[in-house]
Amino acid sequence: MNRLSHWLTYGVILLLYGVTGSAGAAPAVFDLYAGSFSGSGTIVEGPDADSHQVRCRFTILQQGAAGLSLQGTCWAYLIVARSVSARLSWDPRSGQVTGTYTGSRVGMAQLTGRQVGTDFDLAIEWPKPLYGDTTARMRVTSLDPNRFRIVVTDRIGLNGPVRATTDLTLLRQ
Repeated sequence: MNRLSHWLTYGVILLLYGVTGSAGAAPAVFDLYAGSFSGSGTIVEGPDADSHQVRCRFTILQQGAAGLSLQGTCWAYLIVARSVSARLSWDPRSGQVTGTYTGSRVGMAQLTGRQVGTDFDLAIEWPKPLYGDTTARMRVTSLDPNRFRIVVTDRIGLNGPVRATTDLTLLRQ
């Protein structure tokens, strides 16, 4: 269950981050990422960085003109489920995205980042070390108007390699 929470944290953060954007692009970006989504992919978990299949369902809602909230559930091994949630805010003056993610085994994560075209680049700051440090990177890429991909990269171990720890494709329902 702890391994699933690590992956879920990354997935939710990326989903929420994708709805924010730069001043001129925010409404179009909201349209790309708001809605009901389901998807599947792989996560890497544990000290040996083992790969596992997961599936998720999320509802992403716009909150006012510059916010987003996500509620959802992800499953691994067909029986292990984890509820996840996140909130993001977008500052149209700076274009910066900030927010929080709840659902990780290490506590609430802080999110910061920016929109790059229709994609998003996000930094994750964990309250406690996860895989040996307190930071990770996420990339949300719009593949088409009804599909996007989330890839999270993190260093595995204190001096280990940087690897994709989440690779998930989500489809609009």
